[in-house]
Amino acid sequence: MHSVEVQGNHTWGKFSAFRVLGDHEPMPGFRLVMQFAPRPEGVARLLEMRARANDPLDSELARLTVRAGIGLLQSHNVSFAYASAEEVVALVRADAVQRMGSSMAVYEQLLSMYSARLAVLLGEELVVHGHIFEFPDIGIARRAFVSAQEWLEEATPLRSSRRLGLQMRGLGQPFHPSSLENVEAQAGLLRSAGVDLETLPHWWWRGVAARFRSDGGVELYDDVPHGADFAALVSDV
Repeated sequence: MHSVEVQGNHTWGKFSAFRVLGDHEPMPGFRLVMQFAPRPEGVARLLEMRARANDPLDSELARLTVRAGIGLLQSHNVSFAYASAEEVVALVRADAVQRMGSSMAVYEQLLSMYSARLAVLLGEELVVHGHIFEFPDIGIARRAFVSAQEWLEEATPLRSSRRLGLQMRGLGQPFHPSSLENVEAQAGLLRSAGVDLETLPHWWWRGVAARFRSDGGVELYDDVPHGADFAALVSDV
């Protein structure tokens, strides 16, 4: 298990061979996937600051973070977006680089849009970081999306209990991440605040997805399926 002091989706390391550094021209047939996430220290600050006025886990903060991520579809450079309280993963349209002039131009547009939407929705600025991945085909891109979802679901007890612990800290109560070294301790902390992991909403466990249809409409999935069924949703216009 990764240290509870360290947050973020560490499974992206499995795809490091496909990570692109700097500007480039995607190879023919390759697909770009971009991942963005607020800096953990900024999220921690917000959770502590908002603790007195919000419910355990701060579901409003999570929902607004998801909304900011799904909003990347409005850039017209994204054909599929998968968003959670932790990050957003976007499949870049095949024609986006040609229209924008470079992959970095697309990246900067999406990073700026995500950051701006978070700031407007939350009323607070959060520093956002991101990565660009260039996959040789849509099949491997789908594997990356499935991996992001698998991490989100597996990490739900840890990330949920850590959110609650940060809220406790904001209320002046003692909390140290080392107290969350196993699932039993994580579930116990949540139960002490009246949070039952099994009753948390589907989107908390598996995120929310959205994609463009061929007719220009948008399909929203707040009950995202698992595995191959989720991969089948990841498609292009």
